Amino acid sequence: MRTSAVLAATAALVLGGSGAASAAQFNGICESKEVCIYRNTYLGGAWIDHQYADPNYINNTYTGGGYPDVGTNDRTSSIDSWDQTWKVRFFVDAYYGGPRQTVGVYARLNTVEYNDQYSSHCWNDGGVSGYSQCSF
Repeated sequence: MRTSAVLAATAALVLGGSGAASAAQFNGICESKEVCIYRNTYLGGAWIDHQYADPNYINNTYTGGGYPDVGTNDRTSSIDSWDQTWKVRFFVDAYYGGPRQTVGVYARLNTVEYNDQYSSHCWNDGGVSGYSQCSF
């Protein structure tokens, strides 16, 4: 069971919210329609939640797990996709270049193929972005 989603929904109801959640990128919570990138294997250590494609991780820092000043570029060891519609592709180089790994819909990778090498990612957008690498 996705513990953080249950806790977030419970908190929203207790605090008087409607219970309807909408994802907010970089808020440190892995939510629907996001992909979370973890510093360590098996979803361990610090993480960052993405709701949109990111062509360059150079200015990104982890937002969850107590390490807010640690950069994410070339520091990914596991991935948790909360998107129930689209696959996400991760690239070793910025701007969707180099070797890549595709993460399935609502999938979890406890260890990634290119450990500590990812620098960009995109969702399968059918070519909307203009990057052919993001149409798969």
